Amino acid sequence: MQTTARARGMGNVSTSIAGDPDGSLPGASQGVRVYEWIRDRIIDGRLATGSRVREREVAERLKVSRVPIREAFPRLEAEGYIRTVPHRGAIVAPLELDDVIELFDVRASLETLAARLAAARCAAGVSGERLSEALSTAARALSAEDGAGLADATSDFHDVLVELAGSRLLQDLMLPVRGRVKRLFHLTNTQDDQDLHHEHAELCDAVRKGQVERAAALALAHVERSRVETMQILFPSDT
Repeated sequence: MQTTARARGMGNVSTSIAGDPDGSLPGASQGVRVYEWIRDRIIDGRLATGSRVREREVAERLKVSRVPIREAFPRLEAEGYIRTVPHRGAIVAPLELDDVIELFDVRASLETLAARLAAARCAAGVSGERLSEALSTAARALSAEDGAGLADATSDFHDVLVELAGSRLLQDLMLPVRGRVKRLFHLTNTQDDQDLHHEHAELCDAVRKGQVERAAALALAHVERSRVETMQILFPSDT
C-alpha cells in the first residue's frame, strides 16, 4: 500500500502493451472489451502517463480489428484516460498540476451537490443501503491492506453516492470526472486510509439520515482535504 505516485505511472515512460495479460470480460462487446482493457491498465499504472496507446498492439493483443479500437478511443478520451496528440496518436493523458487543480474545483461543486441531493432523497424515504454496502466493501479492503482494492472501493463509494442523488444530468456530468478521479485514487493510495474511510463513514451516516446540510458540508470538507493531500503526494515541490 506504500507504492509512491511517481512509481505508479506519473512519469513519461513508454510502456509496452503486448506483455500484459488479457483480463477483459469475455462476454463484453469488442468495443467495450477494448475500452475496459485499456482503461484498467491506465488506472493501475501498467500504461504509464504519456505512453502511446498503439492501435496495432491493442489489436494484436486482443485479437480484434481496429474498428472496435476506434470505437473505444473516443470514450476513453471523453473520460480523461487518453489524449490524441498530432503526429503521435493516442497517449495516456497526463495529470499535470493544472489538470488536478481543475479536477478538484469541479469535484468540490459536483460531489457536494451529489451529497446534498442524496441526503434529500434519503430524507424522503429512498434507501441508502447500497451506500452502506459500498462502505463495507471499502472497510474489508482496508482491513486486508489491499491498496488496489481500496482504491476501487473508494471509487465505487463515490459512484454510488452520485447514483443515489437521482439526477441523470449529474451522472452525465460526472462521467468525464470519474475516470480522472479513479486514476487519482490509485496514484495516491499512500494517503491516510483510516482517516479517508472515517470521512466516508461520516458522509454515509449523514446521507442515510437525510441530514442535507451536514452531508454537503462533509462532502466539501472531504474533497478539500483530499485536494491538499493529493497535491502533497503528486506535486511536493509546488505545495
